[in-house]
Amino acid sequence: MKILNIKDYLDSIDVTVEGIELGDFDYIGKFTAERTRQKGDVNYKKFGLYYRSAFERGILVYYLIRQFNLSSMLEVGFGRGFCTFCAAKAFYDAGVKGTIVTVDPALNQEWLQQLSQVFPKEWFSYVKFVKDTSQNALPQINDKFDLIYIDGDHSYQGTKFDWENTKDKCQRFMLMDDYHLKTKTDSGTIECRELIDEIEEEKDGYEEKMLIKLDRRLFPDDRGYTDDQINYGQILMQKK
Repeated sequence: MKILNIKDYLDSIDVTVEGIELGDFDYIGKFTAERTRQKGDVNYKKFGLYYRSAFERGILVYYLIRQFNLSSMLEVGFGRGFCTFCAAKAFYDAGVKGTIVTVDPALNQEWLQQLSQVFPKEWFSYVKFVKDTSQNALPQINDKFDLIYIDGDHSYQGTKFDWENTKDKCQRFMLMDDYHLKTKTDSGTIECRELIDEIEEEKDGYEEKMLIKLDRRLFPDDRGYTDDQINYGQILMQKK
């Protein structure tokens, strides 16, 4: 498995970090991905209530679409919508007719209505929202997609189902969330690594797995972590 800092990956696809408008992604993240610390957290006192958790994932999605001229994305796990709208922005900025299908059983119309007040209406025209579990929705989806992003149920069985029901629908790139180089000791719910380690890239028609470390590697990191201390990230695989 290759391991890269997102800066190095972006450089490899001819994206200069200096040319990225971080504020654009900060704006999307402000409404869809910003997180808060608990009052007892030491960093609550030192750095404040809010922090950016891996906003760089939206930058990665954006530049995969832009640099490789992708035109479709399937997302398992809408969450609050950060990557969906980073992808929508990419299609809008590229001036292409892109398609995003995002699947999540917790999709909330009131939340989407709130987002429609802060994001351009054109972004919404790219997105098909599917309120359902991946177990119900994925077997019914027969289209193929340039980019598939798995960020749903992080259990072993959930990740396995999502992988097995999307791997043959992928035409260009597969992106999988929350791979940890070391065992996650503070939560029993993140088991993505167990399934991802079982994937045989050659057998399934993919290039070698790539772990991209991205959490606060472009945005300021008030924790002061070095790259070596970031032992987690997202797995990117390119279809052969």
